[in-house]
Amino acid sequence: MICYLFEAPTYFLFAPDLPPLLYYSHVPAAIISLLVGLFVFMNQPKRLANKLLFIITICFSLWVLISLISWTNINASFIAFLWPFFGVLKTLLVILCVYFIYAFINKGKDVGWKIKTIFILLLAPVLIFASTNLSLTGFDLVNCDAFLYEGLYFKYYYTAVSYIAIIWIFALLIKSYRTADQGFKKQILLMGTGMELFLLLFVTIVFIVTYLTNVSLLSDSRLEMYGLFGQLVFMVTISVLIVRFKAFNVGLIASQALLVGLVVLIASQFTFVESVFGIILTSITLVITGIVGILLLRSVKKEIKQREELQVVTQKLAMANEKLKVLDKLKSEFVSIASHQLRSPLTAIRGYASLIMDGSFGKIPKKAEEPLERISESAKNMAFSIEDYLNVSRIESGNMKYNLTELNLKEETEKICDDLRPEAVKKGLTLLFRSDMKSKGIIKTDLGKVIQIVQNLINNSIKYTPKGSIKVLVRDDIKRKRIYVDIIDTGIGMNSKTLDTIFGKFERAENANVANIHGTGLGLFVAHKMAVAMGGDIKAQSEGDDKGSIFTIEFPLSM
Repeated sequence: MICYLFEAPTYFLFAPDLPPLLYYSHVPAAIISLLVGLFVFMNQPKRLANKLLFIITICFSLWVLISLISWTNINASFIAFLWPFFGVLKTLLVILCVYFIYAFINKGKDVGWKIKTIFILLLAPVLIFASTNLSLTGFDLVNCDAFLYEGLYFKYYYTAVSYIAIIWIFALLIKSYRTADQGFKKQILLMGTGMELFLLLFVTIVFIVTYLTNVSLLSDSRLEMYGLFGQLVFMVTISVLIVRFKAFNVGLIASQALLVGLVVLIASQFTFVESVFGIILTSITLVITGIVGILLLRSVKKEIKQREELQVVTQKLAMANEKLKVLDKLKSEFVSIASHQLRSPLTAIRGYASLIMDGSFGKIPKKAEEPLERISESAKNMAFSIEDYLNVSRIESGNMKYNLTELNLKEETEKICDDLRPEAVKKGLTLLFRSDMKSKGIIKTDLGKVIQIVQNLINNSIKYTPKGSIKVLVRDDIKRKRIYVDIIDTGIGMNSKTLDTIFGKFERAENANVANIHGTGLGLFVAHKMAVAMGGDIKAQSEGDDKGSIFTIEFPLSM
């Protein structure tokens, strides 16, 4: 550097004959850097990345302080004493930057001793050079420069380490970017851009400008000051990572740091503004920024508080959900055990009722026929309910077995319609079967479960249709290789709310109890789960309450 100082500084580091750019480049960069590093560290002092960022900002600020002293001090021996620290601090800073990138991409995980050993080996020569006369052989107070007297090995070594660190960081970021998820890729890109720009500007500009000045290819070494603005770029990217991606687990403190840093940056313009108008304009800008910043901080504080409260509620809901899952599992196990226990006596009840009605135990009085029929019907309905409970238990535990075989869905559906027609007629309903087929209607599914699904849906239509008819249509779509069974009734219908939940567990239409009080709300749930498990689906349609329903069973054709 070439000094413009010909007299001692008035206030240690401030003198009237120094370029204003010196303070504008040094002071804001150091203060903003320290503020961001300090606030990040204070918020989460135990996190490795937060610690390293804080130490990096300290090293940079110390380098800036030594640079200011070198520009303003006229004591040659004191400057000669400080000069080796430029190389030590720069080397330490770039090695810490590599360490920081490791901690960032590994999300706080520390590096192994092998990497730490490499860091120590890279730093050791600089410490050795700095403690001997190899680092500085003299100082030119007239030109305020030590470049020509600085040891070449010392100078070139710490500069070389700086570029090794830049390349090392670039390689780490590229490797991490390739394997990271989409969200973290954006953070890597932002962090890499800020870090590399900071190091390239800081290392390259200071070195090249100083070298060109001393070989008389450049007349103004003040250009080296622009290298310090790289730190501001890095702090901006850190701030964006904090605000946009919630990096470093920093909340309101980050916003406060950004506001203070912005105020410092604006206030530092007083160091080179000379006109009265410029001073007034800067003052107004400073006041407005302070007021708007305070209002912004209040808003951010409120938002963070709401987010924290929401996070607490979310955690409580997650814990409650886990407890509900455990309770649901216990409930399913209880239902399974209870259903199995009920199944045996119920089978006996149905069997003996059937034998009595058939006259196996002698002729029964006519008065007993109706009660026996009710016993048999109730036992049958209860058997269906128990089977539903058992199926739910099997489905939820993953123990439902499917034996896939080829079958003709049209023929099986027609048989089911023939079997259920007497029950429909008993209620005064018409049960019609139609088909519109272009294929043979062969599907590969579990025969017993397909029959159960179709029976369930036709039975539902009979139960929930007070009057009118039920039409069953089997059709296919050759292009899509699908076959459909439409069950169309003139029953109680469903509103839009019911349609959204009809296939849920224990879900029934709001008006279902009017037509049938014995439903469990499990039949459609079981049927839908089994259909989906076999590659099919069941869909429901209705124009509204009392306007009938259409249930469509769908399966892939076996071509």
